[in-house]
Amino acid sequence: MNNKMEDLANLAYERELNRELSRLQQHLELYRHRENKFFQMTDMKLKFMQETSDEIIRLYDHLAPVQAVSRAVALGLLSKEEIPRDMRDAIQ
Repeated sequence: MNNKMEDLANLAYERELNRELSRLQQHLELYRHRENKFFQMTDMKLKFMQETSDEIIRLYDHLAPVQAVSRAVALGLLSKEEIPRDMRDAIQ
């Protein structure tokens, strides 16, 4: 059960990081279409690299896998259906 919970926590980490990368990508697209200023894009990129990604890494590094999975379900990063039935009670 621990290995599966760790796998789910890793999946949650990847999805949260990807969600934030998608937000950064949206800003890059705006720059590409000249709707965003260069410095805004640079600021967003630096913020992601220096703050957002580090925060996500620290968060998942300090949470127990069951806590990370519970958080991911609450944020909609994982669905309850992705959690094996025998583990669902642990994340509530």
